[in-house]
Amino acid sequence: MDPLLLKALSGEGFFAFPGALLLRGPDAFSFLQGQGTRDLRRVSGPAGVLFLNHKGQIEEAATLFSHPEGFLLAPWGSLEGLEKRLRRYIVFDQVELVALPLFRLLYADGREEVGERAEGALPPALYPLYTLLKGLPLLSDIQGELPQSVGLLHLVDYGKGCYVGQEIMARTEGKEVPHRLVGLRALEGGEAPAELFLEGKRVGEAKRLLKTPFGLLGLAVVRKEVPVGAVVEGGGGRYRVEALPFKEAAWSEQRSSG
Repeated sequence: MDPLLLKALSGEGFFAFPGALLLRGPDAFSFLQGQGTRDLRRVSGPAGVLFLNHKGQIEEAATLFSHPEGFLLAPWGSLEGLEKRLRRYIVFDQVELVALPLFRLLYADGREEVGERAEGALPPALYPLYTLLKGLPLLSDIQGELPQSVGLLHLVDYGKGCYVGQEIMARTEGKEVPHRLVGLRALEGGEAPAELFLEGKRVGEAKRLLKTPFGLLGLAVVRKEVPVGAVVEGGGGRYRVEALPFKEAAWSEQRSSG
């Protein structure tokens, strides 16, 4: 295994993502409070925040940091995508969006910081493989999905008041949604994104497939009645459904304790 991947899976090192968006102005608090899923009155320290559409589906996501001039948003996707999403809702709000040359530093132990430099970071090309093995979705994996369907309900603060998508979140509060995020292990290679079928019935969608040292693996959103171990088909491939994280994510721990 790549020693840098082994290091990351062991909880060491960090990844660096360029670009952060400063939201400032007299209406910065009220505007952001009406856009994201987090209650700014209850957030302290770095916090993930989702930006939904009116159907409650995820459009963008970012890590929120405090800033002397307002709020700092480090996108989980592209800076351009996040800025475009926010600008779409600015009407009479006295807010300003400023792109800053900062880095979102995401540590393999779960911590997040904002930094001015990225020296010493793990290779960016390693991040998709790392997240796949750990069962952590990329923004592209969760766009168009409800937070509950991809294990991100903890980023939704209920009772915070009106925000885009809040009505749908309120309707589904305490209710079980029909989908969940799972892993895929290819039995026959295919392509993603692609619809997935079990015994001829559509049961979900393969979001991402990646060649790994352990074969072709992927992430998918499937109906909850699809059990772990089931074989699904789609996109020209056949896959066994597996729980996340993949067992290979603990390979480094097994090796170090062996």
